[in-house]
Amino acid sequence: MSSIIKLNEEGCQNCYKCIRHCPIKAISFQNGRVQIIEDQCVLCGTCVEVCPQNARFTKDHRPKVLELLAGSEPVYATIAPSYKGFFEDMTFEQISAALKAVGFAGVEETAVGAYETSRSYEQHLLEGKMENIITTACPSVVMMIERHYPALTSQLAPSYSPMMAHAKMMKQKYGQNIHVVFIGPCLAKKAEAQDPLAGGDVDYALSFQALRALIENVPHDVIDEQALGTLHTESRLYPKPSGILKTIEPASYGRYKKVCVDGIENCMELFDWMEKERPTGLFVEANMCAGACMGGPVMRSEKKSSFKGRMFIDDARKPRDERPAPSASCQVLHDRVYRSAPKALPLPTEEQIRAILSQIGKNDPSQELNCGGCGYDTCRQKAIAVFQGKADVNMCLPFLREKAENTSAAVLQHSPNGTIALSADMEILDINPAAEAMLGMERSQAVGEVMPEFYGDDTFDTARESGKPAMKRGVQFAGDLTVEETVVHIPESQMYVVFLKDMTEDYKNKERLEEMRMQTVDTAQKVIDKQMRVAQEIASLLGETTAETKVALTSLKKSMEREDL
Repeated sequence: MSSIIKLNEEGCQNCYKCIRHCPIKAISFQNGRVQIIEDQCVLCGTCVEVCPQNARFTKDHRPKVLELLAGSEPVYATIAPSYKGFFEDMTFEQISAALKAVGFAGVEETAVGAYETSRSYEQHLLEGKMENIITTACPSVVMMIERHYPALTSQLAPSYSPMMAHAKMMKQKYGQNIHVVFIGPCLAKKAEAQDPLAGGDVDYALSFQALRALIENVPHDVIDEQALGTLHTESRLYPKPSGILKTIEPASYGRYKKVCVDGIENCMELFDWMEKERPTGLFVEANMCAGACMGGPVMRSEKKSSFKGRMFIDDARKPRDERPAPSASCQVLHDRVYRSAPKALPLPTEEQIRAILSQIGKNDPSQELNCGGCGYDTCRQKAIAVFQGKADVNMCLPFLREKAENTSAAVLQHSPNGTIALSADMEILDINPAAEAMLGMERSQAVGEVMPEFYGDDTFDTARESGKPAMKRGVQFAGDLTVEETVVHIPESQMYVVFLKDMTEDYKNKERLEEMRMQTVDTAQKVIDKQMRVAQEIASLLGETTAETKVALTSLKKSMEREDL
């Protein structure tokens, strides 16, 4: 089964928000990237909804549906009754006309299949053989039980969902060669359509958003005068909480007590209780989303109110119900089967947990902050996830922050260069030890003091205006120090950082070299003068050689006077 939820890796910023909000913790973080754990995910859509970067998206089967429509075999649509909460400005008759305009051979309500599913549930109630009967139209509930509550799998009613039941009814009526496309508010229906154990008669599942895009280029005001209805209008209540329960005759419940649960946390609480205490005689209607299908992920992504949507759903007869869908007269054999228990994940020993925690500086329980920043509620849960290969040990944000701060502090602490953080008003915010030595005062004394040495220093203006580090050499600082000054302006913090490199010895050495150079020049002049006196005395004897000596010595003097010596 191919992945339904995709990840745009370039958009993902590794904020762990999807892990934090995933109620199943079916998302791993390894090698610097998040990844859905396919055999644990229940496709509730929470990670898609909460991602602040929109880095998660769902697989769109519109291109595949368009290929079907372009083919020679007829394509039928089954539309979930929750459409009324999404398309507030369109009637079923208008949607039916639009879908037929893009090539669908027929359009029917999934409510037709919902009645058939409820008929199967009622048979199990009357037989009374099942310990408990867990009913649902929600594939996410089925995946949750199969993957996380395997002890309850035998209590799932072996009935096809309304979507799959309706597909089987349509194929029974219109021919096995037809294609069926489901349209609804659910991401998990895409997976159910691909799952052969779920029935295998739906080609693709589209969201209401995909439907809107599919019909955007055809008129929306056309009414299908031949739009089809259903024989049993109460089955339109399926997308509301207690919708299934209301389709069952009260007398059919017998010894079973009715239980309705919606919302993923509530489902988990109920299933935890059922698995641990093993109650009997329950007829459970379970919906993964709060508000049932009216609060599905597609509805939430469009900010559709589940409460408002429920007001549009009723079991009143419509004019089109005078023309019930031909498939409504069909019945199917319900022999739905479910997957066996998955392989349990290994659990670490206490020693292994402590070893993992020690890697992030948590050597005793008092150091376990349980901040939830990594996506797990407690540090121990994160350590278990690390052991199971679902998490990276370095996902601990407080540890990474402390490590980064300690590294930065170590660099500043041992840097031979002075570092001074200043406010825009030249007030000292912080200094490192090298700067303490330069200023001749401790950090506790310096912080809060004003630095008059920097007033009138145009290096600050240059750094601020250029947005680049500005440097000035040979700055006299704090008495007898000569420094190389580099100023960095940080506009978002309205502060400056000044780096001071002590150049005092370099400049003293330069002065000594200059003094030696001048002494050499002076000595050369004295030699020239002496030579000239001697030359005058023996001019007649030396002649041209004296002139050459003068030229050579004068040249030496000029060379010594040049600054590069």
